Amino acid sequence: MGKSFEMMGLAAFNIFIAIILSSVFLTKGGSSSVNSLTESNIERFINDVTAISGGQRDDMDAYSVTDFLMTHIAENSNFKTEIEYGLPDMPSNMRTLEMDKMNFISHTLQGMKAMTRHESAVRIEYIKIADSGKSAKVMTTNYERGIMPVSDDFGEARMMPVTGTSYCEQELVLSGKNVIQMAGANCSTSIDFSDSY
Repeated sequence: MGKSFEMMGLAAFNIFIAIILSSVFLTKGGSSSVNSLTESNIERFINDVTAISGGQRDDMDAYSVTDFLMTHIAENSNFKTEIEYGLPDMPSNMRTLEMDKMNFISHTLQGMKAMTRHESAVRIEYIKIADSGKSAKVMTTNYERGIMPVSDDFGEARMMPVTGTSYCEQELVLSGKNVIQMAGANCSTSIDFSDSY
């Protein structure tokens, strides 16, 4: 497949990580004003992403997704994941990726264009809401798979199946405007590229 991960194209790798992280909170369910965080509005905020990241939300174009993300990501947010990734016929490697709000939005929009036959699912492991109702810690397991373009040794793009599993602890907050926002996420992610879907 090639000598190094960099030859595959780090852009494709970063796009897939953004897609995994986006499944944490890309949802219209949290866009309305709420007075306090509850298990119900947190679950809706997280679970609705399956429709968006799976390409089932035809009502959201790139502009509306950007607008939503600008509203629902806190200004000083930080998304971090420790990634183990495997390539066909090569040993596993580890990498750390961090993204701020604007990088995250950029990669998410690129990922929406790049990934085809994309499927996603998220399972909420637990929700712990602060006594104030203004913040919460949420643990999720996110599953993603799809086909994406990856550069080969000769710089030619080929479509390659990719799957990912991510375990994330997320911090949700209620903004001054009573809007649910993602303040950060720490994830452990496993990604596999393969020759068959």
